[in-house]
Amino acid sequence: MTGGESGGLGDDWASVVRAIEALGPKYPAVNRVISLGLDRAIRILGIRLSGVRGGKVLDAGAGDGSLSVYIQEELGGRCGFLVMLDPSERMIRLAMTRVKRPSSDAVIGVLEYAPFRPSSIGSVFMAFALRDVFSLPDSLERLASILKPGGVFTVIDLAKPDGSLAKAVLSLYWRIVAPFLVASALMKLWREIRMIYPTYLLLPTESELIRRLARYFRLVRVRRLLLGGVHILVLRRPHAQGEE
Repeated sequence: MTGGESGGLGDDWASVVRAIEALGPKYPAVNRVISLGLDRAIRILGIRLSGVRGGKVLDAGAGDGSLSVYIQEELGGRCGFLVMLDPSERMIRLAMTRVKRPSSDAVIGVLEYAPFRPSSIGSVFMAFALRDVFSLPDSLERLASILKPGGVFTVIDLAKPDGSLAKAVLSLYWRIVAPFLVASALMKLWREIRMIYPTYLLLPTESELIRRLARYFRLVRVRRLLLGGVHILVLRRPHAQGEE
């Protein structure tokens, strides 16, 4: 696998995973603080914009299951089967306490080697997880292989705008403001939140990310929120030539 300069966290990946694990059950509360209370609304908006109506759904980088809970709420019985994938056993265990069974399952693993058959997944969601993969090129290639032709891939994540002013404002927010907010509300957890800033620095700009995604997926919809600091990208895996 390749990461770092080619896209993804590379050598920083393990320390970021440890920081997320350290948050444990406080993960939803931290998300609420740093998103200014909009974390739930943003996730639900992403699900609705995806247009997904059911079938086999993968929550890649599921963490504590926050997005999976909303997927089940929004899709109801139409969600044929929900699979959560995450590299952290601790976070998967938390997720399994929150998500309804038996219409779901959980897999411990990395996205670059996601253990699913080719073209076996109907739709994929990633909420605040794509920036945390070890290797972005390998992750996108694997996603494209397991998603069915015509399947939907929805990215809900931090964004790095192309404009220099917006980029500077958001960099300041993740470097100083977000840790301060967490320290004020949740005391000791600011140390873990400091890891967001290095991951933000490694992010490609939005236009560069879309260019990389376009190698495997067709962009269907973009929604920008919070001064462009968060975006929702709805993409579709094209059918092979000659397929309908």
